[in-house]
Amino acid sequence: MNEPVGKPFSLTLEKREKAVVTGVTDVERFDENEVVLQTHGGRLTLTGTGLHVSSLQLEEGRLLVDGVIDSAGYDSGPVRAGGWRKKGGFLRRALG
Repeated sequence: MNEPVGKPFSLTLEKREKAVVTGVTDVERFDENEVVLQTHGGRLTLTGTGLHVSSLQLEEGRLLVDGVIDSAGYDSGPVRAGGWRKKGGFLRRALG
C-alpha cells in the first residue's frame, strides 16, 4: 500500500462523541450524517448521526467534530500532489 510521506496527520476519537483530526487540508462536504475531508494522509470520511463541525482551523490543519461517530475511514490508493486522488475529488466526479 502506498502511504503518503511528509506532513503529519492524526485522528483521535473520544468516546465516539468527538473526533479531533489534524493534518486537514480541505473539507469537501459535511452534513449531520457524514463529514468528508482531505488530510495529509488522504481522504477521510467520518459517518454517524448528529455530526457537527464545531471547530475548523484550516490554517492549523485542525478539525473538531461532535456527535455520535459510527465509523472513520481513509480511502485507499495513493494521493496525488495537492491531496487529490487520480479519480478526482467530489466535484470533479460529479461534473465528470
